[in-house]
Amino acid sequence: MRDPRPLVVLVLLLLVVLVARRWIRAVPALPPSMRLRGAVAVAAAAFTMALTVWVWGGLRAPAVVDDEAAYVLQADLFAHGRWTRPSPLPSLSFTQPAVLVTPVLAPKMPPGHALLLAPGALIGLPGLIPVLLSGATAALLVLLVCEVQSPAVAVLTVIVWLTFAGQMRWRASYFSEITTGMLWLLGWWALLRWRQTRRTGWLLLLATAIGWGAITRPLTMLAFALPIGIVVLRDVIRGKHWRQLAGAMAVGVACLALLPIQNYEVLGNWRESPLALYTSEYMPFDRIGFGFDSTPPSLGLPDDLQAAQLPIMARHREHQPSALPRVLATRLWELRMSTFGGWRVLWIPAAMVGAAIIGASGWFAIASGLTLYLAYLLYAHEPHWTVYYLEAAPAAAFVCATGLAWLLARATAARRELPLATAAMAALAILAAGWRELHTARTFRAGAQKPFRALEHDVAATGIPHALVFIRNSVGHDPSVNFVRNVADAARAPILTAYDRGPADKARTMAHYPDRAVLYWDGDLTHLVGPTRDTLP
Repeated sequence: MRDPRPLVVLVLLLLVVLVARRWIRAVPALPPSMRLRGAVAVAAAAFTMALTVWVWGGLRAPAVVDDEAAYVLQADLFAHGRWTRPSPLPSLSFTQPAVLVTPVLAPKMPPGHALLLAPGALIGLPGLIPVLLSGATAALLVLLVCEVQSPAVAVLTVIVWLTFAGQMRWRASYFSEITTGMLWLLGWWALLRWRQTRRTGWLLLLATAIGWGAITRPLTMLAFALPIGIVVLRDVIRGKHWRQLAGAMAVGVACLALLPIQNYEVLGNWRESPLALYTSEYMPFDRIGFGFDSTPPSLGLPDDLQAAQLPIMARHREHQPSALPRVLATRLWELRMSTFGGWRVLWIPAAMVGAAIIGASGWFAIASGLTLYLAYLLYAHEPHWTVYYLEAAPAAAFVCATGLAWLLARATAARRELPLATAAMAALAILAAGWRELHTARTFRAGAQKPFRALEHDVAATGIPHALVFIRNSVGHDPSVNFVRNVADAARAPILTAYDRGPADKARTMAHYPDRAVLYWDGDLTHLVGPTRDTLP
């Protein structure tokens, strides 16, 4: 049976039109004051944060994807005032994707995202900062849309953005795109205010957003900075704002200075980055560009982690200049499905109308999204990983919402612009239509977290305060699910996990942690075997 929701949404929007034509027009229009904009922004932030927590399952949700786990470890290290900790021994037993385990223990990522996550890690709520960042993104989106359109369009934009397919699944996570997504909107807001006032502080804030983003996701922020750089440089030349530009460049350089500092603190070398070392040790092929680098890794990986690399290696082998048309088409199809798939096909005419009326500011945002898409054509990734384009989703939602607001205003015979009350009713209709995907995102997150929560629960049920858990992955185990997670404070952590690599490695590992009881996780996610310290199975 075909999905009936496009028809349901259309009927709901028609009901909104009928109600608006009869009653909503009698409600006095509210002036677009700063107080009203602030109220809408606060409401959008609160709703987004509550929805994110609901989808994620709380502020202590375990990291699922390898990159998430690495960011959580990095934030925990920062919360302990460290860049690294000594290499765990034997290091191969503690191998973790995206994390150096030798010569020191340190994630490969640049520090921007994890530095923001550190306060949440410090108070034992690792999910707090991603939730706050999502709320800040929603609030900034409202303020931006109110500046160029109206509060009514802002309400619709936030709801359309939240109900894009996959949006909440990516947002309820520890991915660094949550930070850069907020920084994109913060940067646009600062640029807009600087162009309106020419106050130096706004340009410095813009430079901070770009600089911090550059030490979080460099390629993403390069795509963001290129269109902005053109506008800023043109305005600086015309207005001779050279002193402001110099100050902004100094702020940007100060942010970028954290990268050589990280290099030195982690590896003792200003010029060698953890990312470069990790790539040479484990994944020489995983670089920006075309073709496959067949250089062998300098270190080996456990069999499960090697198996998890096979799909990534296949993507890099396929990523040739001659394959770009196919890559472009495949990724565009995935983006179309996440934006206009299913019942969201109704946004296509709205987007067409919106594209005609969004004005220069809207097209500037679209250009930034296009630059992001083109930049990632240089990198081989799975087409369904639309998280790489998370930062551009608000711009697409703005186009759809602008067109929808225009259509609703004409249908309800609004005199000037769509009333906020009508927009709120339409937003409820959209939310009702997208609720199934939001619930699916919650179910997906719960399912992905289940094995990690089960491991924590079963260890806690033994009553052992400090356990050393050897992981025994069974035949058929999903190699992308990795239970070996290093910690910042190995002495106090209730659980240490290590690969079961045979009696010799286990004996060495146990010798390094003599005060821990030994447990065995058999890999089928059903039970623990142990504890024992007398014999090794």
